[in-house]
Amino acid sequence: MTVVESIKRPSQYIIEGYKTLVENYESVTCAISDILGRTGAMTADMKPLFEGLRLAGTVITAKSVGGDLSAVIKAVDLSQPGDIIVVDAQGNANSAFWGENITMSAMNKGVAAAVIDGSFRDVEEIRKLKFPIFSKGIVPNVGAIAGYGHVNVPIQCAGLPVHPGDMIVIDGNGIVVVPIAESEEILNKTKALLEVEDGVQEKLKAGATIGQLIDIDQLMQSGFNYQERALENK
Repeated sequence: MTVVESIKRPSQYIIEGYKTLVENYESVTCAISDILGRTGAMTADMKPLFEGLRLAGTVITAKSVGGDLSAVIKAVDLSQPGDIIVVDAQGNANSAFWGENITMSAMNKGVAAAVIDGSFRDVEEIRKLKFPIFSKGIVPNVGAIAGYGHVNVPIQCAGLPVHPGDMIVIDGNGIVVVPIAESEEILNKTKALLEVEDGVQEKLKAGATIGQLIDIDQLMQSGFNYQERALENK
């Protein structure tokens, strides 16, 4: 097993900044995706265990080998309060890579959520524990614990590259990943865009159309992105 115990993390200012956005705005993931050039979102087949999940946290990665759970268990032990465990099951959808006991371990460590490019089990128990999980499926068969896997290495999850220390933001629209190197810049741009959107929506409530507000005819001729223009004019 490859285990990287110490990772670079965003500053607490950045982490709290994303959490504040999630607390104060509804569709934060949409704004982040727009800022990232309409990218950064995990695939639409990632589903929440229950509705209403809204959170942000720092990534701890676990990459399975041959259906082994060992990397997931070790990732939980290396986590800090508020972290989000992201699991790369390497296409194995027929073994569970998370369950009730791992959930209880994660809660003891203060883990905020699990994002699993694969399946999990013990659905009813985890619902009672109210632990946030996004995954591609549910299956009773659990993986082995044989000491294989990788912790805190670059992985792929639901169509995206994910690195330890990246930021994950989750709301009702899905999941976005913000690379750690861009996390402060994206935070500031997302906050600015959300403020612009608030102003746009006030004008829409007053009777305007979005086409009027963004001057759609000129945009169609110039090819500018309307969010970019809005931020430039802010």
